[in-house]
Amino acid sequence: MALAPPHRAPVTLPARASGDLRRIRVTWEQPDLLDVASYRVHGQHVRRSPAARLRPAEHNLMAEVDTPVYAQHDLSPHGERWEYLVVAVDAHGEPCASSEPVEATSTTSVTVTGTPVATVGSFNGRGHELALSPSGFARYQSVFPADVDFTHGRDRPDTAWSYLQPGPDDAWAGRRSHRFRLRFWLDDVPTDDLDLAVWLTDRHPVRAGAAGLTVNGAVIDPLIFADEVEAAPLAAPAVPGRGAGPAYLERPVSRALFRRGENVIEIAKEQGSWIAYDALGVFARRA
Repeated sequence: MALAPPHRAPVTLPARASGDLRRIRVTWEQPDLLDVASYRVHGQHVRRSPAARLRPAEHNLMAEVDTPVYAQHDLSPHGERWEYLVVAVDAHGEPCASSEPVEATSTTSVTVTGTPVATVGSFNGRGHELALSPSGFARYQSVFPADVDFTHGRDRPDTAWSYLQPGPDDAWAGRRSHRFRLRFWLDDVPTDDLDLAVWLTDRHPVRAGAAGLTVNGAVIDPLIFADEVEAAPLAAPAVPGRGAGPAYLERPVSRALFRRGENVIEIAKEQGSWIAYDALGVFARRA
């Protein structure tokens, strides 16, 4: 008489989800005693509470990955709530472990909650309103020999703000640092902190690095363009358009750094390679 296969008790994958700007990140622990071939990440958009119970099915399969991390990108700037469930499968495609459902909500952008003070571009994920877009980077040195010095309310983004800011690693831009300045006027010193938004459509996949940031000459924390979720490709392209994809950086800036009259924000690319802008701007907080 044939013996029945041994019963395998269900294994739970400890998982967690955390929201960021236009992105939610899901991580889980790898089971020690199972031979896992891949992980299937299932998800559903939670539009009301309580949501229907999430069960793994083909229609809600979002990705199959080899490592215990998954990031969902391009979520609404208004914020989205999602629920996820991770299923580990063996070499035969059979489930061998599963997580409990986990939820997270992506961050609402200051472009939604704030009032624009000075902006360049449209925050629409394309960056087509900016100079040299979408592929004129090779003309950067001839069009912007002294880099970008943009005055809000006077200059036009399609002629005065390059969609691409090179770094010293870029031979086509002279292998030097490049500084972009945004000038804008304040009638009075702000009564609250302002928020800075820098959205990118793309960046070099392995050498985007960071950019120095100053407000009226005061140095503040740099902008970091590395992505802690996505692995860098093995062969990094040398030109824009085939990079690591979008990035969204938003942060508060102390009101003490601003002054009545002209204010200047400078972004200095003194290390690494290029970044490609979608838009950037300064936003006041609504009461």
